[in-house]
Amino acid sequence: MPVLVLGDLHLDQWLEQGRDPFSGQNEAFWADLDALIIAGDLCDKPKVRWAPMLAHIGSYMPLDRVHVFPGNHDFYHHVLDGEARLGDITIAAGAHYAQKRQIIVGETRFLCCTLWTDFAAGGDVSAAMAEARQRMNDYRYIRMQGAKYRKIRPEDTREVHRDHRAWLEGALATPFAGRTVVVTHHGPVPGVADGKTPGLEPTYTSDLTAVIDFYQPDAWLFGHTHMPMTLQRGQTRIANVSIGYPVHAKDAYLETRFTCGVVSV
Repeated sequence: MPVLVLGDLHLDQWLEQGRDPFSGQNEAFWADLDALIIAGDLCDKPKVRWAPMLAHIGSYMPLDRVHVFPGNHDFYHHVLDGEARLGDITIAAGAHYAQKRQIIVGETRFLCCTLWTDFAAGGDVSAAMAEARQRMNDYRYIRMQGAKYRKIRPEDTREVHRDHRAWLEGALATPFAGRTVVVTHHGPVPGVADGKTPGLEPTYTSDLTAVIDFYQPDAWLFGHTHMPMTLQRGQTRIANVSIGYPVHAKDAYLETRFTCGVVSV
């Protein structure tokens, strides 16, 4: 049975516009899925919206087969150090919280984490962090509970990146007899966000090519950029699985996104 991996649903925006990105797939498609992994950006305002968004997904497939971890938007109007609350909401809805988790389906393991970035992809970390703090909404709409609810800083997300990368490399180093698929929100190779606003590319991706080359997972699926792309690096298929904002997504585009995100296990 297949596993579907999708990122950047922004489901609240779709439903507000009277559209549903899931409606184009028939009942047999959903019944055939062994699992759905949501690779970040389910919606904004998670304390209010995550539960109804998960309930909507539950109208298509049982939530005990749904796994979700946050992207940057899932922390908007929330706190970066508030993942316990997100986990509680997910579990109360009947789904699984997948941050820094290994999901095994059949003979395939899925290694899931947000990842964030190290701001090094452009070669000047300090400049990239300054650009991000000035221009990215992440550093306006997300706060840090443990620091008197101040707005987060690039240093905060860079520290989370280090933690997630360490977890991911540890998981990749653990022997596994079957296939390995890495699922992150942020991108693992430079160049996949070149169409984004100049100067902000390092906020979308890090250069983890050395990790890919050393461990050679079967696939690395990510979102965040909303830019369709697939490339091959050794035996590793690297692909963006974003759905994206409804204003940009026509029906034919949606079909390709669902096809790209299907993993046979």
